[in-house]
Amino acid sequence: MRLPTSNIPPVMRKHGLLALGCTGLGVLLFIFIYYSENGSLASARLLWKKYLMFIALTNAIGFSIFQVDRLFNHIIDWKNNFLLRFMGGLLTNILLVVLFINVTGNYFFGLTAEEILKLTIVFTLVVFIYEIFYGLFYSYYHYAVTQAEQLKSDRWQLELQFESLKNQISPHYLFNCLNTVSSLLFKDTQVAEEFIRRMADTFRYVLSHQKQKLVSLREELEFVKAYYFLLQVRYEYHLRLDINIPQNILDSQVPPMTLQLLVENAVKHNKISKETPLFVYISAQDNTHILISNSKTTAAQPITSFRVGLENIHKRYRFFTKEKVIVKDDDKFLVQLPVLKKEKIKFAKA
Repeated sequence: MRLPTSNIPPVMRKHGLLALGCTGLGVLLFIFIYYSENGSLASARLLWKKYLMFIALTNAIGFSIFQVDRLFNHIIDWKNNFLLRFMGGLLTNILLVVLFINVTGNYFFGLTAEEILKLTIVFTLVVFIYEIFYGLFYSYYHYAVTQAEQLKSDRWQLELQFESLKNQISPHYLFNCLNTVSSLLFKDTQVAEEFIRRMADTFRYVLSHQKQKLVSLREELEFVKAYYFLLQVRYEYHLRLDINIPQNILDSQVPPMTLQLLVENAVKHNKISKETPLFVYISAQDNTHILISNSKTTAAQPITSFRVGLENIHKRYRFFTKEKVIVKDDDKFLVQLPVLKKEKIKFAKA
């Protein structure tokens, strides 16, 4: 009957494998030392006590080395200090082996001076080989974990972008655009032509940047201008957008469609008319933050739905920086976005 290994705790499995490996090593070491001295193989029936002695010795040394390495893993990180961690573990474990064999081999196991010397040399070589493989294993493990986290983060980011994209290429948005074009064709064909061109620009931007994590602020602002033209025509020019961004941050980064989403939500949650025009401002503060604010009129829709878009923006910025997105709802509605410069962007964990 096979044991259900999946129910065995990982620590017990690890200790079991360590004990099995040390036991095998103890048997091989005794065979080697006996053969080097007598020129024949050791009989397990006649020398079983010696076999058990070497098995106990290798298990004691093996578990001691295992605990030392666990301690060093908490003190020195393989990823950031590989050479220091390798040399520290190697020298400490060799010193441990030398002391352990010389003390226990003489007083507890009754080994001769020649046997102690041979064991010390063999164990030193074993520890050296073990530390090399141990270091390679941890290097591969950290690499694999890093790659897995990066893939997870990429997928998470794309999912957030997809949610934003779904809001842009929606039947409702397309329906409103086509409705506006339809009415313009009978009123002003020149404006209708410009409207269609700008509408094509917005869809082209959405489709061409749907897989990108970041775009330049310059590109995003051009997209917002095209989108603003559509809104301006739709609301009969009762919407005003003022953009005042210094040249030196135009090459900074923003998640695609972030500014557009904030402009769209300002329009969505405020009534726009000749009597209650809406003003939207995009500016910068100390070259470290982008400010998007809008005046407030009578709410056109329940304001709670706005939180979905804001949460989307919060999550997307957490992916790139530890700085927070700040939202203030006072006389004006204000969203403060940290400026993302290429050299300072940090990818956070998913």
